[in-house]
Amino acid sequence: MASLEHVARDGRNHYRLRLSLDKKRIRIGLGEFNEEQANEAKEHIEHLVGQHRRGRPPAPSSADWLDRLPLEIHDRIASHGLVEARQRAELPRTVLAFMRAYIKSRTDWKKPENYRQAVDHLEAYLGKDAPLGSLVKGDVERWQRWMIDDKKGPKLSPNTAGQNVKRCRQMMRQAVDDNLIESNPFVGVKIDLRSDTSKNRFIAADQATAIMEACPDQEWRVIFGLCRFAGLRCPSEVLRLRWSDIQWNRGRFKVTAPKTKRYGKGTRIVPLFREVRTELDALFSIVGPGLECAADSYVIQRYRCSEANLRTTYNKIVERAGLAVYPKPFMALRASRRTELERSGRHKNHVLNDWFGHSGAIAETHYLSVTEDDFLDALADEPASNVPSTDLEGTQEGTSVDSAGPSADQQKPKKANDCVPEMAGKALGKANQYTRRDSNPQPSVPKTDALSN
Repeated sequence: MASLEHVARDGRNHYRLRLSLDKKRIRIGLGEFNEEQANEAKEHIEHLVGQHRRGRPPAPSSADWLDRLPLEIHDRIASHGLVEARQRAELPRTVLAFMRAYIKSRTDWKKPENYRQAVDHLEAYLGKDAPLGSLVKGDVERWQRWMIDDKKGPKLSPNTAGQNVKRCRQMMRQAVDDNLIESNPFVGVKIDLRSDTSKNRFIAADQATAIMEACPDQEWRVIFGLCRFAGLRCPSEVLRLRWSDIQWNRGRFKVTAPKTKRYGKGTRIVPLFREVRTELDALFSIVGPGLECAADSYVIQRYRCSEANLRTTYNKIVERAGLAVYPKPFMALRASRRTELERSGRHKNHVLNDWFGHSGAIAETHYLSVTEDDFLDALADEPASNVPSTDLEGTQEGTSVDSAGPSADQQKPKKANDCVPEMAGKALGKANQYTRRDSNPQPSVPKTDALSN
């Protein structure tokens, strides 16, 4: 009989079977199976072991189950001779080749170029491809330091270098699941994923107006308005907005958020802010949804091509507006709106989190910033007496600007008694009224006695 055990390792929870086959104890990992799937696998594998001993093929129900199995689980069962291995292409046995093949197979990824860049940096460090089993944890740590500090390296930030290590770790996990290597050399390497606040920028209202006026057409004005005044992610959320998502009469619209879909929050509702509604109204009158185009068509039509680089065009718009180009432009717009609404104090924190599609902790770490208005507000709360004056007319150095001129007491140097409290000074003044006496006083002679002699 097989026994099912639950294993928690490296932050992953999975099941595996322990059973006896040909007088040997073997283990079969079940990957990402949940408890129900693991129990089903236990029943079928026990059946396969019995049929293996009798020299018979599996029952139709078990054969159908085998056909539905993921390739890696099927290979693990086949490695023990319980079933025949599936026909498949030979997997690469070197690090770089395996990673590039894995990236090519992940057609579900939205940004595979990030993983390609990580592999390119690893290739630049290694110089040539290496066998999968030859890479160890120390090599990964040296590669990470090379990306950050080495003169010949790309001089990446610790955050970016850590992201590259994290992506390679994910790809090498597949090599472990394919039984090509026993352990993942990227596991256990410490990475620094702290936010780089030096790249944060706040786009003030006057700057936003200048950029808006520099936009080349109405679609770009809508793109900028959605980013700066509604806080949408660009391009993922901006390009997914449809005219049918806008509820004009209720003053709100639906945002499709692919980034948070994996967390069960694929959509959210955002207010139709005045600045956004103005630009959408202008574009609506141009394209005529329901007349000139479908009522559920995308709001942004001209810049949907994958080759259209919105960031490059936006940087040109910023330069045309007479402003300096800044890093992470679209995130800066989104962060500026979150900071702006947070400063207004009109909305609760949980409300803003729901509108922007992130948590309060994420907002504090990556979005909120200190603005020039914060400093002005702090100075506005200070009393006038605490603010030094620059008007020195009629005053002398070292005197208060509140007095017309130095008094006679101020001109005289202070004595030690000047620092004595008022009550003590009065007592001291009374003591000074007594006549000083000789240290060896003689008895005084009455005037009447002197005259009588």
